[in-house]
Amino acid sequence: MRWFISLILFVACCADAAHVITTSGRQINGAEISATADGSVTLTTATGQTMTFRKGQYRSAATDRPKELARAEELIEAGEGERAVPLLKNVKKECRFLAWDQRAIELLADHYFQTGRFAAAAAEFQLLDVQSPEVSRKAREAMIQSGDAEIVLKALNEDIAHGDRAAAAKAYLTRGDLKITAGDEDGARSDWLKVALFFKAQREEAALAEEKLKE
Repeated sequence: MRWFISLILFVACCADAAHVITTSGRQINGAEISATADGSVTLTTATGQTMTFRKGQYRSAATDRPKELARAEELIEAGEGERAVPLLKNVKKECRFLAWDQRAIELLADHYFQTGRFAAAAAEFQLLDVQSPEVSRKAREAMIQSGDAEIVLKALNEDIAHGDRAAAAKAYLTRGDLKITAGDEDGARSDWLKVALFFKAQREEAALAEEKLKE
């Protein structure tokens, strides 16, 4: 039983240890790893061998899980998110391209969102490489609440052009709302009509678009 527990601990440690996963899916572990501003990462193995991977030559890379990140998570859990901010900012800087920056960015964005600093939250959300549907929703709301119409429209247009059907439908609805607020009734109705006609599979959004068109 003791050997089994040891194996579990070993696997858990390896999951957080410095490593690079190549484009072919091969994981190369190391003792140290660093990244440069252009996205290149250099992995140093336990024997001292160094390997450099340029951006596009690896699928992902990660360093050891930063202690500052664990401390920041503890502070957030304890309701002391403001004390976690400088720790998260440092992890974001020091772990750029090394996985943990994304976790720090997500926590920063969520903290700013929860405390009503929507412009700061929107800026952080945009730095995430991958967004879950819930994070995307928060990001859009943060941008709208920030009052920066240019940033909001840019994000909505991105969702319309490259998002999935649900994201595009929501973006059309929101863009229509912004247009009506700006006095562009024809533009607003055009966006809502697109949802009503071409996004019938997104029933909730299509129904909402039809309601808006009746107003």
